[in-house]
Amino acid sequence: MRIKQYWLVLSRRWWVIAIVALVALATSIAFARLQTPIYRSEVKLTVSPSRLDYGLTLVIGNLLRQYSQQLQTHQIARAVDERLKLDLPTEKLLAKVKVAAVSEDFMLVMTVDDSDPNRARDIAFAWADEFVKQHQIRMDPVAPTDRIDISMLDQPTAGELFFPKTRQIAIAALVLGALIGAVLVFLLDYMDDTVKTGDEVEKYIGLAILGAVPTANVGGQVASSANGRMASPRGQRIEGRR
Repeated sequence: MRIKQYWLVLSRRWWVIAIVALVALATSIAFARLQTPIYRSEVKLTVSPSRLDYGLTLVIGNLLRQYSQQLQTHQIARAVDERLKLDLPTEKLLAKVKVAAVSEDFMLVMTVDDSDPNRARDIAFAWADEFVKQHQIRMDPVAPTDRIDISMLDQPTAGELFFPKTRQIAIAALVLGALIGAVLVFLLDYMDDTVKTGDEVEKYIGLAILGAVPTANVGGQVASSANGRMASPRGQRIEGRR
């Protein structure tokens, strides 16, 4: 019975839900179109021992986090800026780069976000290449059998749109708008103290309705009420008795 009541409340003011949902949808689309597109390019670096050795493999697992920190240094940022002639502040360039260490795969995953998809790809490649070169320099004094090799798994491709994703934002806004509209409908119904149905009459006065008298039509004209206003042809005057 409670579910039926909820449905009646929603069906009476369904237009409120529709309006709020459509406003939320239009707002989200306008918001997405006003944003500067951000493209993301990704490059993966594999970290592997020069020989199959369990102890060396354990060392790599412990060094992955250190390598991820080395990938985000001002030194590499300056080298990439000079190499690509970006003329960007070091901090701003570093903010474009994110690195994650994947221990189970002995891999470093680096992403670069930029408003230009091709520039995002170029930064990702130059950044990874500079890190590999610096790592090779650090490995030069180490015996060849004890070295840890780092290389690019594949060259990064042009950046893909990362933000804003208009479709996902629009769907989320539409659902959220519908939920807000439903809450608003229940709030309006809670604040509305008028009696609309016979069931509500029985609920409030505690008496059963014996009959409902429809408004009479006289000669094709709707009968006027005592105060001079026209009564609705679909209206009903409900009377209750003990």
